[in-house]
Amino acid sequence: MKPADLEKLFEGIPRKKICFLPTPLHKLENVSSRYDVDIYMKRDDLTGPNPFGGNKTRKLEFIIAKALQENIEYFISPGGYQSNSCMQLVAFCRIFGIKPILYLADVINQGVPDEFKGNLLLNKIMGSEINFVLKDYAGPDINPLWNKMKDLCHERKEELQKKGYKVRVLPSGVVDPEGLISYVLAFKEIVEQEECSGLKFDHLYHTTGTGGSLPGLIAGKILLDSDVKITSIACNPYGPNDICSEDIICDRTETVFKQLKVASPERSKIFKEIHIDQNYFGEGYGIPTDGATLAIRELAREEGIFIDPVYTGKGFAGLLDHIRKGIIPQGSKVVFLHTGGSGALFSEVGLTGALTEK
Repeated sequence: MKPADLEKLFEGIPRKKICFLPTPLHKLENVSSRYDVDIYMKRDDLTGPNPFGGNKTRKLEFIIAKALQENIEYFISPGGYQSNSCMQLVAFCRIFGIKPILYLADVINQGVPDEFKGNLLLNKIMGSEINFVLKDYAGPDINPLWNKMKDLCHERKEELQKKGYKVRVLPSGVVDPEGLISYVLAFKEIVEQEECSGLKFDHLYHTTGTGGSLPGLIAGKILLDSDVKITSIACNPYGPNDICSEDIICDRTETVFKQLKVASPERSKIFKEIHIDQNYFGEGYGIPTDGATLAIRELAREEGIFIDPVYTGKGFAGLLDHIRKGIIPQGSKVVFLHTGGSGALFSEVGLTGALTEK
């Protein structure tokens, strides 16, 4: 299938076009020279509509369009204190007149913040209702905290519905069926930009958290018959029953094919495209790692580009380590998908002094 044919599959699918597309793709000249690997960055941190965009904005174009058809009046969603997903959701809500309600989890035992910083500040400026959910138990496992947030979101939904409002709860990371197809188009952009530049990528790297972008990337790769290897660097641990297990990624990829009304390949073909590395999330979600901190500093000082400590910092750290270990051979061409989140840099929470070392 050609990119133009793939584009036709989206005809008739509700969408509110807000993103600044296509997002830029450019070579990281200094980092590439340093590692003897051609590293390009796909700038999905620049999706808009504000300077702190990200991958969720692509998804929200489809999610909001469906919500407007259903006359939704409230969106409720959970996330961490510095959730870039929640910030992008609030921005879309403000554009289209839907009231946003957030339940934000204290994943690293900060307590209720006494000052709004980073994405918390942006949410406050946009006038979102914010509810803080504290971690009231010991141990690194955040699943009980996430379950508590989900329960609170649905309790609030029932409360508002009893008052006659139309309400939707979006899961963490806005991983909603309507939005999964968005990264098919993102993959198409990469292929088109390859063709225009005379490139052929060997590897595509990105960070995965809630597993909402990978299904579209895999579907796009299969539909366009691309040879690029997609590698996902996990920013949080997961097991067989968690939100981005291989079975669930496979289910979501099949959902993408169904939405596009294209026959899904055998599951074995989808499974072959899932490569998730869980060696770089450190102590857990939202907790900065030394590797991510060094990667943030290196990219900023070599290229003047900012990535965040929660997601992209860990993903880029994984990419650089794969180069050092020879998993990515010298001379390879690699694209790193920058999925946003740089607003979290201004939160100062958990960041080490390594960011400002000489």
